[in-house]
Amino acid sequence: MDKVVARCQPWGVVDGSPRRECRMASPSFLPDAVQVAVVGGGPVGLRLAAELSLQGTECLVLERDCRISRVTRALVLHSRTLEFLDMRGIAAPFLDLGHRYRHYPLGSAHATVPFAGVDSPFPCALALAQHRTTHLLEQSALKNGALVVRGAEVTGVREDDAGVVLTVRQSGRTRPIRAAYVAGCDGAHSTVRRLAGIPAHRIVHPYDVVSVDARLDSPGPPPQQQPWGRWGRDGMALFLPFGDGRWRVILYPYRPLPARRHTPGGPADIDTALAQALLRRITGQGLALREVEWFSRYRCEHRHAARYRHRRVLLAGDAAHVHPPTGGQGLNTGIADAMSLGWRLAAAAADPRYDGLLDAYARERRQSAARVMRLTGALLHVNATPAYWGHALRAAALAGARLPPVRRRLAVVLAGLQGRSESPGGRVSSGAPAPDVPLTDTATNPHRRLFEALRTGAHVHLVPPCGTPDPRAAAMTLPLLTVHTDAYRQPHIVRPDGHFL
Repeated sequence: MDKVVARCQPWGVVDGSPRRECRMASPSFLPDAVQVAVVGGGPVGLRLAAELSLQGTECLVLERDCRISRVTRALVLHSRTLEFLDMRGIAAPFLDLGHRYRHYPLGSAHATVPFAGVDSPFPCALALAQHRTTHLLEQSALKNGALVVRGAEVTGVREDDAGVVLTVRQSGRTRPIRAAYVAGCDGAHSTVRRLAGIPAHRIVHPYDVVSVDARLDSPGPPPQQQPWGRWGRDGMALFLPFGDGRWRVILYPYRPLPARRHTPGGPADIDTALAQALLRRITGQGLALREVEWFSRYRCEHRHAARYRHRRVLLAGDAAHVHPPTGGQGLNTGIADAMSLGWRLAAAAADPRYDGLLDAYARERRQSAARVMRLTGALLHVNATPAYWGHALRAAALAGARLPPVRRRLAVVLAGLQGRSESPGGRVSSGAPAPDVPLTDTATNPHRRLFEALRTGAHVHLVPPCGTPDPRAAAMTLPLLTVHTDAYRQPHIVRPDGHFL
């Protein structure tokens, strides 16, 4: 396959932000067949492509949009996502560009979730505009050997016994591309999910939410560049800093909003005026919005695909699950999908014996998404429920959130580390996220810690210095790297996605 097709080439940097131009390929240069086609060139699709390419799988990413959108949708990367990036040796540029949060706001000055105590090399959350995240993940995918084609829209999905045939439209022309497997990472309104006939259950919540990206002018000292929140009789406001003077302001009004008016020449001014009025009414402070970059007014929803796998079609990210942005979980859950699916899909594409791994992915990640949906739904109801009983709910929830055990538990859940043993070397359960434990120096092991060993893309066999190997290791037919560690008294095997086998 000719790897010069459709590489996205950087052509300049403006104000420190990468801009990209899609160097389009003629449809005649697109491959006729690939092992895996990933539909959707956002963060989830690009992370999955990098995982597949790391395993040596021939991978093609098809993205409808020609350029990476500069609209910042997802903003926050939590601890477990940063660990995933460290497992592939690419965390440093994210940390260099991002802004670290010491805590996450719950709507009250006295109720926050501190990250300092979480068991992770990254005891923080990281604010990073989505276009920067996408750009860095695309670089990783391309470096690993994936092909990324922008401006290519999938309009047809047809399965047969040998694989999947995609109909791809590019530059006004259509052509078929055959793939052994297709991964739909194309967002909430997934074309792949619809064409594959996978139903999705949807619930729209009756709460209006307004989000604004802008600079904040304050009559007093400027707020510290850390998240904060306020709530009162008229609503709740959460403030998430970008770290450069810009803020994402999320407003939950408790009174009905006026109907949207589409007046010629002035919708942006009307939206800004609405956000400004809500901000002052909710906070009671003289805060003013300036240099508004983005405005969104919406109602949150839950949408969950009935299944994540339909024969040779798989779903990941928003194509599989959509939930409210409360807690900043969406992108993080999608990246976890990509990490979990990558090694499994690569194995199945190489050898039909491993097809059952894809069922395990669908089962494991659907259960995980259901937990995230329960969490984000509970946070949404606390933030947005109007009326008297809603205020009582908030008062009770925020009072409870000030208790140290509750704060610690919330921090672990938001960070994506639930299931990890609270004590080093403690009891390990299958599927739990593995911590980054130190490894023993040996002549055959150049890796100093577990996350470095995972950069090989292999399963990692952790053996105590005086212990016996894990009995499952002898039956492993996938790549396995054996290392030694003092962190555990019993041997364990860690999957390529950093979870215990």
